[in-house]
Amino acid sequence: MRLLFILFGFTLLALSGCAQMDTHEDDSTLAQGETNREELYRLPSTPTAAPQEQTTPRADYGLWTRLGQNFTLHTIENERIDAEVFFYQARLDQLNRTSKRAEPYLFFIVEQLRERGMPLELALLPIVESSYQPQATSRSQAAGLWQFIPSTGTQYGLKQNWWYDGRRDVQASTQAALDYLQYLNNMFNGDWALSLAAYNAGEGTISRAVQKAEAKGEPSDYWSLDLPDETEHYVPRLLALVRMFHNPENCGLIPHRVEDTPVFTQVTFDKPLDLSKIASAVSMSEADLYRFNPAFKRGVNGHGQDVVALLLPRDKAEQLRGRDMEEFCVTLAPPRKITLKKTESLASIAKRYGVSQSEIREINPRLGKTLKRGHALLIPSNRMIATRDNNIVAEAETPAHTSAQPDPLKLPAKERYAVAPKITHSVSAGDSLFNISRKYGVKVSELASWNKLNTKSELKAGQKLTVYCELPNNSTATANPSESKNTSAKNAAVQTNTKDKAQTSAEKPALKATTYTVKKGDTLHAIAQRFKVTVAQLRDWNHLKSNQSINKGQTIIVALAEKKTNPVS
Repeated sequence: MRLLFILFGFTLLALSGCAQMDTHEDDSTLAQGETNREELYRLPSTPTAAPQEQTTPRADYGLWTRLGQNFTLHTIENERIDAEVFFYQARLDQLNRTSKRAEPYLFFIVEQLRERGMPLELALLPIVESSYQPQATSRSQAAGLWQFIPSTGTQYGLKQNWWYDGRRDVQASTQAALDYLQYLNNMFNGDWALSLAAYNAGEGTISRAVQKAEAKGEPSDYWSLDLPDETEHYVPRLLALVRMFHNPENCGLIPHRVEDTPVFTQVTFDKPLDLSKIASAVSMSEADLYRFNPAFKRGVNGHGQDVVALLLPRDKAEQLRGRDMEEFCVTLAPPRKITLKKTESLASIAKRYGVSQSEIREINPRLGKTLKRGHALLIPSNRMIATRDNNIVAEAETPAHTSAQPDPLKLPAKERYAVAPKITHSVSAGDSLFNISRKYGVKVSELASWNKLNTKSELKAGQKLTVYCELPNNSTATANPSESKNTSAKNAAVQTNTKDKAQTSAEKPALKATTYTVKKGDTLHAIAQRFKVTVAQLRDWNHLKSNQSINKGQTIIVALAEKKTNPVS
């Protein structure tokens, strides 16, 4: 009866073509009478001498097809793999989209596996880890195609700082992931199932599970171990993908065709560059540039002497050959050091300076949620400074007189208005002194005092309130020169409060606003990247609610700065 069952299973498998796979290669765990099952279900790495005739030719999905023809891991029948096949078959559209998303990266990963003699099935692991999205971040802060947590990334040489995250770098993270997998495979004596489980759960978790099983005299292969639920699904999920990509038609999969040729090339520079200008120079959208270079967080590929190579499509890289790159050279303004005069939350500090809490944490290790009076910390800058021959030029230059200005955070509230820019806030329906004060990072009592109100005063829609607060990043952002030419009529300096123009010029720092007319397809994120500001800044300057979108033809403020012709004395 058992023999009939095996023969019946073999017949179904031959019809379906969805071969089932397992990475465990130790025949000692197979039951008596099943020692040949591995050979029955082993996928050949080369075509057989006498292949069966096919009534219709198989579709050619390029590199996906050749990848599926060269899988080498051993296979067994297992209901956990079957369950994961059903999981993916219920999500075929998503899987097809993922196969397209892998296009920029797949050839490089496959070539690295070939060079190292590692199983090509591992090229499918980023589908399990990140769906081939280098920007993916998990709840445990694992990031990138291969989902490195910060500590493991650091252990394998992936730099992580305020302008670059090597865990998202396609080349660097792939090399690190393969190094780690090879290390695990050596640790577990060539057993890829245990190696992959350790990649998911950690080598300590798997080692302890193996030792526990062996101490009890129980089988210690992957399929027999008592493991975390996620890890018990992890290896079967990869093997389900192996089965489906080996014979996609019979599993309902239609992968996006990926050419079996190099997609990108590495371009090295000795100075940091403005990536938006590079994209424009080679006729790429910024979104496409960041598909190849997702590790850069602030629009530059370096800071100071620390410069990381760019990845560009080969034809785009050719456009830079022999070109003078000085026009693209920039540097990031250094982080600013502040000392708190009161106890406040990290969230309020981040909001005041237009950066995220995670960005502040990156350059200030071991911060708590609440920071006490007297605490010193660094605030990362989004501001770029153009350079020529190592000299700073005026693209984002801070006026000389401002360098000696006192830090508003170090002043008592009653004196802060003397140096902080004046902003006019137009009250919207539902606004209160409390939420407006939170928006600008000031106290309710300060806001009430500046506007001769009681702290419990009710506000009316359309009412104008005066706010004195330091603009994020010292408000030195300026517009992209090319954009300024296109909107020269609208980019003239204007007062944000024309009604009080005379008073402002006499008593307070005058503000100028650089405006931009929204074009079709624009988003706040894209505009923020273009003008080197944050989305939070754009929303603040234009009084946009968190769920409020922008429309084509709308004019918005993209930079605010003190007028150089009216310095603060």
